[in-house]
Amino acid sequence: MSGHLTADEWRRINEFADTPKHRRRPEQLLPEGSLPDEESLEPVEQ
Repeated sequence: MSGHLTADEWRRINEFADTPKHRRRPEQLLPEGSLPDEESLEPVEQ
């Protein structure tokens, strides 16, 4: 790892930080498509 963050990484970090704490998931920081079934990780609306 080069130690530099890409624009996409910064975007994911900002989205995570802007998400209310009770809705955050560590998976939000992973690149899109890196999990086999991302739909199963979506928070359930209450």
